[in-house]
Amino acid sequence: MTIIQRRVFYGKVGSADDLLSWAKDMYAVIQVNNPEMKQRILSDYQSGQTDRVVVEIELRNIGELDTMLEKTFEDPATQQRFSTVFERLKPLIDRAEVEHWTIH
Repeated sequence: MTIIQRRVFYGKVGSADDLLSWAKDMYAVIQVNNPEMKQRILSDYQSGQTDRVVVEIELRNIGELDTMLEKTFEDPATQQRFSTVFERLKPLIDRAEVEHWTIH
């Protein structure tokens, strides 16, 4: 069974470009120790609530998410990069949501 984790980031007005850059950087950090991770980044600047960026990753099961994060934080250099990039997120967004979709 495949799971799609979908993180929807709701950016502050005008922050979409910076938020998109942040998402590319953050998921590149995670991918360093998880090269098999399938992901895609989507942006929506002009419909619904504007300045949205969505990141989707594909997982074989929900436990794979824990394994990916463990691999990321096992390496001190990657952990430091994660923390540095994560700090850039705070001023960019109003909120975020996480969804887990099962593909049948």
